[in-house]
Amino acid sequence: MQHMINDAQALAFVQGQAFKVNQTVYETRFPDWDFSRLVFVDSSGPAWSPGVMTYMSDLTGAAKFQSAGAKDVPLADVSQTMQQQSMHLAAIGYQYNIEEVNTALNIVGGTLPNRRARAARMAYTKFMWDITLQGSAEKGMKGLINNSNVTPVAAANDGTGSARHWISNAGVVTKTAAQILRDINQALTGTNVATSTVEYADTILLPVDAYNLIASTPFNALGADTILSWLLKTNVYTLATGRPLTVRAVPALRTASTQTVVGGGRLVAYKNDENYVRLHLPMPHQFLNVYQDGPLSFQVPGIFRTGGIELMTTATFYYLDGILEVPA
Repeated sequence: MQHMINDAQALAFVQGQAFKVNQTVYETRFPDWDFSRLVFVDSSGPAWSPGVMTYMSDLTGAAKFQSAGAKDVPLADVSQTMQQQSMHLAAIGYQYNIEEVNTALNIVGGTLPNRRARAARMAYTKFMWDITLQGSAEKGMKGLINNSNVTPVAAANDGTGSARHWISNAGVVTKTAAQILRDINQALTGTNVATSTVEYADTILLPVDAYNLIASTPFNALGADTILSWLLKTNVYTLATGRPLTVRAVPALRTASTQTVVGGGRLVAYKNDENYVRLHLPMPHQFLNVYQDGPLSFQVPGIFRTGGIELMTTATFYYLDGILEVPA
């Protein structure tokens, strides 16, 4: 005799299984798109807030020697500005069909697969990785690597044949190790100058080709260090603060250049500090209750809300363009 499963029994089974699946998926990390490594993630705001207003202030004034009878005492002042960031709803969920549910119900200890839940979670992570780096043209967001308020600077054209790039599309290295280190330190010191020597950038993002070049090329004939290992020990940020410099490879930087070499490689240097830059994510991804959305399927919606990247100042960011040629 065929064992029949009613809708209520199937829904109850899916609800119990989805809870277990979701808990497992939330515990799984996807390091390839771990956007929290790139920037401080701010999830402190109310989940359904329409936006966030950030107030920024600046102190002005200078003390001077003064006569006891003077009437024009120098005064300090505080200026304040405000910027607003809107939050937007996004969604990605998963579903099961009636065949999967009934097959699992008819097997002792049967369970529903978690591959679709994992796919949904990965899609969310990839979505937020892209928002973090490049923003969203649809919502008018800018990312870490393409903020139009940051003025890009062209790399020095003192490589082989007046090249700005470090390596050609053919794989020919066109700048010396010293010139490459100079370019990177230029970005680090650029943020220090822009902040009146208060801050240095502590994070460098590079196109994959540029990262692979410095990670595999000896710094000098002795071969004890690569350009990267020497950079990590002797960069101006580490020497000034005693803290390690973070260097990461980001594929999207391969064609991010807009200054002189349009479509070439871009180096991004920035201070990864919540006081200067943050990613608004008041509602991280969450799965909602299971519901039967048709006669043969059960859906588990997933939603999240984000306002994207907010820069409190552009002074802690530096874009160096043209470190790779335009792809052929």
